[in-house]
Amino acid sequence: MKIVKYIVIVLLSFVYAQSDSTKWRQYNRIGSVSVDSTSGVFGFLRLNRKTNATYKDLRLFAYGIQNQSFIYLRYKSSNKYGTNSKFYRYTITSVRKNTRVDMDLQYHYNQGFGYFANQYKNGLINIEIGHGFDMSDYLNATRKTSYLKGGVFWDHNTAWFSSKLEFEHFQQISEIVESNLSRNQYIFEVILPIKKSLYINLNIEVEDFLIEKQTDASSLTLALGWEGDIRKLF
Repeated sequence: MKIVKYIVIVLLSFVYAQSDSTKWRQYNRIGSVSVDSTSGVFGFLRLNRKTNATYKDLRLFAYGIQNQSFIYLRYKSSNKYGTNSKFYRYTITSVRKNTRVDMDLQYHYNQGFGYFANQYKNGLINIEIGHGFDMSDYLNATRKTSYLKGGVFWDHNTAWFSSKLEFEHFQQISEIVESNLSRNQYIFEVILPIKKSLYINLNIEVEDFLIEKQTDASSLTLALGWEGDIRKLF
């Protein structure tokens, strides 16, 4: 299966790429998901590797609802232009399969530049701008769509919880064949610690298309999660 091979390749590149300043984190979640008033179960795995100048992040998210399923695999890599620089370049590659909308497989790629607009004691605000494209297979009909992308990301920590707010806009710039796929994407996440390494996670995601012909998508997840250093597992 192509997705499994992709996961193995990325995991191997993660494990064998090391440096003296490397910091590893692993995140696991399992819980319930609600999509369009229908409930199901989901699982989430994240591997994160940081150095003073690089950031690598692999995420796998999957859920099942009745006879439908959704699988999302994403890998992001970014590099600062210097250890103390506020500017960085990034690339994102993802694979998505969604039987609820007859999407057999979708490949997404985008790359661009980012800027750490505000790094403060309890959080971080960064901005990204770039170019990307989708390659989708809807019932064996291939579509390729190009976009300009902009995003704002805010992470904030308090003594009681951590939160994340993300906004991304994808403006279609390629020829419109069937419909305009320009859209906004929103993510709001709250993490409530229970005890060491364990937490409760609440996550809301919305994909809002700018034209009425396209169906918007949203999901709400509530999960029990674990966070730790992956190297201690081996």
